[in-house]
Amino acid sequence: MQTVVTAPVIERPGLAIRLETVVYFLIIAFALVFRLVNLGGVPMSEGETHQALAAYRAIVPDSSGIALTPTSPILFALQGLSFGLIGGSEFAARLVTAIGGALLVISPLLFRRELGSTRTFVFSLLLLLSPVELVASRFSAPVIWSMIFAILLLWSIWSLRRSRDDADDSNVWIKSLAAVSAAGLILLSEPGGIVLTLILIGAALVAFVWDRQTRPFDFDAVDEKPKTSDSSRDVISGWSVPLIVAVTFVILVATGILLYPAGLNAIGELFTAFGVGLNQAPVGSLQSFPLVISLFYEPFWWALAIAGIIVLINRHALTLIDRFLIGWLVFAVLASLVYDGADAVHALWLTVPLIGLTTSAVLAMLAPVRSTDVFAPPVRARWIIAAAAIAVITVFTMSAQALARSMLNSTGDSLMTVTPNANSVILVIVSLMFMLIGFFLVASVWGNKTSLQGIGLGVLIFGVLTSFGSGWSAAVSDNENPREPFHFYATSQDVMLLRETLHELAERNSGGFNAMPLTVMAPQDGVIAWIVRDFSKAEYITDLRDAVGDPIALLPSFEEPPALGTSYVGQDFITRRTWTPTTIYTIDTPTWWMQRHARFSWMTLDTSVLWLRQDVYEGTRIEEPAAG
Repeated sequence: MQTVVTAPVIERPGLAIRLETVVYFLIIAFALVFRLVNLGGVPMSEGETHQALAAYRAIVPDSSGIALTPTSPILFALQGLSFGLIGGSEFAARLVTAIGGALLVISPLLFRRELGSTRTFVFSLLLLLSPVELVASRFSAPVIWSMIFAILLLWSIWSLRRSRDDADDSNVWIKSLAAVSAAGLILLSEPGGIVLTLILIGAALVAFVWDRQTRPFDFDAVDEKPKTSDSSRDVISGWSVPLIVAVTFVILVATGILLYPAGLNAIGELFTAFGVGLNQAPVGSLQSFPLVISLFYEPFWWALAIAGIIVLINRHALTLIDRFLIGWLVFAVLASLVYDGADAVHALWLTVPLIGLTTSAVLAMLAPVRSTDVFAPPVRARWIIAAAAIAVITVFTMSAQALARSMLNSTGDSLMTVTPNANSVILVIVSLMFMLIGFFLVASVWGNKTSLQGIGLGVLIFGVLTSFGSGWSAAVSDNENPREPFHFYATSQDVMLLRETLHELAERNSGGFNAMPLTVMAPQDGVIAWIVRDFSKAEYITDLRDAVGDPIALLPSFEEPPALGTSYVGQDFITRRTWTPTTIYTIDTPTWWMQRHARFSWMTLDTSVLWLRQDVYEGTRIEEPAAG
């Protein structure tokens, strides 16, 4: 009898996509949408033009203006690549940094093993909706790249610490990443990258000393193998290849893959700018500007981060990462107080550790509550409380805004001259009382822990929505409002109209090519220089007499029309709006903080005038002077 053996049928497993993967795809998709939509419709700010013009003039040989040395070699290289591929526009200047900002949003995934899936998700979600991160991404701030280098450096160092085997060849690529990240952070990112390096070093020292004090007896050290005399030589040889890789990376990036050797000057300019920033603040900034911006736009992160620290200390649950984040926050505050060269976007130094510590508070809010003989709260209890908290906070905020607006009707800086809105006062008081009384009522039914969890979730959700709204206003819808602390020197939308007007003149006088004669009296690295960047025959002057008789002149506004030697027709364009917050009335501060409203008397306008010689205005083509 013959026995037939049938082989088991092996079915191929179907393609399974985890829900977590889908969620992160959605996060990166929303991050790209929020950072790319209308990216080219917002005029360039004063902080962007120097870097963008340096890259543009290096890529486009016949562009107008002198060659500029950038202070961010990595941004210079990326913008040059973007200009070479898709042309020189506002969108191209900002595209790569906007994509970098979207990548920074999902960077917590590198630490998912240490943070856990829930905390990593919350970290990414809050970075997605952070106003500071949003504005920095959309305005091509080099701090995005310094933060990316810092995150990669931290991950590579943590990976090496976890492996604890420097001689392993499999760690060469991690060491190379660490060396490249450190070199990029210090030499390629921006002057603030040096400050961020010092912040991270200080945070690491605090974390390890603090962690060692909690574990005074480290028995792991007993098991360590005795070091041989060749250990130092092994360490040096183990890092030789990574250091060569880092040096090669720096040279290739700074020189545009050896196509622009003068790019190495940018590294020296970076260190020069860092030295200047030790005692000189950027134009339009305030004292301790990053700290001011962080408190102004992200106050909820501060409240929740402090709550997270308290929760971790009470539970004796501080990990090495938590201690590092606390040290990072402390040193970032010190850096913003000491380093004058920090700009508004450097509030990202504070945003990352704040969000990292906020995630601890969020985990405490989501932790299940055990039922007792006294309290047996249902799972939905915290969400019911959160919804009620959002409603009460909304009423409080709306009534507080109405009350603050009534202060603008005062005749001075005294509360005695204010006639407050009675309904707003009543709603403010009632909402505050409802918060206090409501907490005790809910706590008597579901317990203190559930009540605190619900209120915390309500504050978190309300804070996320309002903070993101303020960031979107600063970056997009209200980008030319100088009362936004991100840009007290706000570029006016009129500069886009100025560029359209110049292109219409070029269409009429040089067949659509930007080759018409143009005299410009403006800084060669400012907004006006960016507007005329592709007019190859634009000539920059510093003396008004050099513009006499020229067919087309773009000059600053004067009290009296300039004497240009013949008849001219001029059209003025507002180029910049400036507002000085140091002169604000104290009673205007609440309205400014909540709605960006204040008295109009302190706003100043910078105007440029486009002058056309009478014959050019009437349609006569500009004749080129005969050679010789």
